[in-house]
Order: sequence, then structure tokens, then C-alpha cells
Amino acid sequence: MLAASLAFTSPASAQPGAIPVPPVPAKASILVDVDTGRVLYENNDHAPLRPGSLTKTLTAMIAADWLPAGSRVPVTPVDATVYPDRVGMKPGQQWPLDITLHALVTDSANDAAYALAEDVGGSLGGFSQVMQQAARQIGMVDHPTLEDPAGLDGTEGFRGGNRISAWDLAVAGRDMMANPDLAAIAALRTYDFTGPDGIKYHLLSRNYHFLASYPGAIGVKTGFTDRAGYCDMEEAVSGGRKMLAVVLGSPNPDALAAGLITAGFKVPAAGEGDSPSLPPVAEPRPPQPAPPPTTSTSTTDPKLVQKVVRPGGPSTFLHAVEGGGLVVGLVLLTWRWRARGRRR
Repeated sequence: MLAASLAFTSPASAQPGAIPVPPVPAKASILVDVDTGRVLYENNDHAPLRPGSLTKTLTAMIAADWLPAGSRVPVTPVDATVYPDRVGMKPGQQWPLDITLHALVTDSANDAAYALAEDVGGSLGGFSQVMQQAARQIGMVDHPTLEDPAGLDGTEGFRGGNRISAWDLAVAGRDMMANPDLAAIAALRTYDFTGPDGIKYHLLSRNYHFLASYPGAIGVKTGFTDRAGYCDMEEAVSGGRKMLAVVLGSPNPDALAAGLITAGFKVPAAGEGDSPSLPPVAEPRPPQPAPPPTTSTSTTDPKLVQKVVRPGGPSTFLHAVEGGGLVVGLVLLTWRWRARGRRR
């Protein structure tokens, strides 16, 4: 792994294996070889920090996996009035899932994030539980606090918002970009569509600057809140290799991400050594439906009795299978007891 102390050096003075990047400060940053998962550079990357809209990479993955393709996303008053950046959803509308995902990733629309969250989780609180589950499923290691689907924090964010490490965000970003549909959305510079209200929309990607300026840029997301500062998650391809950089709390995250990615491409894949690795690419999955009640045959007499186990109820109960034979037997037994009584 390449130490942070070696990173901020000029190319002329860089030691072998060092990554020369612009001396841009940041609260945390990380560089990952997407194909191998190797971490090539890290700086305070396990610290829990405010992520801003980088949260939406996780929200997008969950929505894409949980909601049926072609479905429509209902809009509540809470969704339509979320602070501050919105695409323009209105209460009572139903937006196509595909358009809503574009608004989420391309425009970083908070109303899209909230609408998707409530559709998946039934409420913002329900979606918070889904996010925590998803974090475990895809292998996040720093126990993130995930409350707000848009990445809002403080008094604007649901339950105060999120705290997550640059490492865990790299996990989310790499996994999201492994989904071809979401990767295609993240690569767009603009997006045009007609909303359910008949209004024509033209969205300019919040990540337009990096996509337009860095050769080989293919995504993914920017973020900002007053508490988080400027944040960036960027992926680029060169020579058949992909690099992903995450930058949190920097005055110029684009420059730092670009410097890290450029330096990463100069490190041969064979020279990555035994650097730490992100977990294998995974997707968050909805819970599987509960299995039906288990039915098994009693060992006493399979022709007469069926043993049925029902979760949550009495452990077992009996059903006559060949009820006619059982009834005849009971009648004969009753008749014998009555006859004995008469003989007394």
C-alpha cells in the first residue's frame, strides 16, 4: 500500500512506488484499482465522516435491486418538499423508476432519493434499516451510520444524517458501477425526459466538470453539505484498467481525484503487491419471502394421521387423512365401553 506521506510529492522527487498527486487537502481519501480491488492509496479512509450526496450510490443500488423494472414511484408530500435540491416531483404523482434513478444519480435530486426510499422501505425509518442491511451485505467494514437516503445531515437530514468512511464509500461506488444500468446513468453528462406532468426536463449532471475534463472518466458522483464539505467519487478507464477515487471534505475534490487516478494508472497491476483489498463486488438484495409451512408425515401411521408444523402456532396438530376408518374405529370403541357399563 502507498502511504499518504509519500503521496504529496512532486514527480521529480517521488520515490519508487509513490503516487505523486496534487497537494490538495482533504478530510479523507482513497484510491482503488477497480479490477483487482486493491487499495493503492489511503488517507484517513476508515474515519466516519459526512458523505453528502455520495450516499446516493447506495440508495441507487438498493432501489435498482428492490423495485421491479418498469414500476412507478409514488411521490408523497415529504418527498416533494425535501430540502434543498429537487428535480420537481409533486405530491400524488407517480414517476417511472428509470426516470427517478436518472434524477437521483445525474441531477442528485433529493426528492428522487426520498421517493425511492419511501417506496422501498415504506418510510424513511424503514429505509434506514434497509440501508444498514445493505451495508452489511456488500461488505462495509466501518459500521456506518445510515439514516438519510439523500445524504442530508444536521437539522435538514433525517435523524441527523449519515456518517460513513471513505473506504465504505469506495465499496458502494465500485459496486454501483458494476451494475451496467447504473453505470450508464452515472456516465451521462445530460439527460432529457418528459415528466408525468407533461413538462420537458433537461438535466445537467452534477458531475459534468469531471466527466467533461478528465480523459476516460466514466462516473460517478459529487456531494456537498455544509458539514460534509465538497466530496467526490470518480471512476475512469485507461488501457483497459479502471481506477476509483473517493475524496471527502476537500476544497478541490475534482483535482485530488484526478491526481490520484492519474497516478494510479502509472502503477502496474503487477506492482500492487499485497495492498489491502475491498471485498468482492456484491449487490444488496431484498429479503427472501418466508417459506410456506412445512408439512411432514407422522411416523405413527401415514395412512391415518398427518403431522403439520405451523410457525408461530401450536407445535403440532393432527388431521385424519382417512377419516372414515378412524370414525368407525371410534364408534366401535364407544359401543364396547357402553356395553361394559351395561354388564355392570
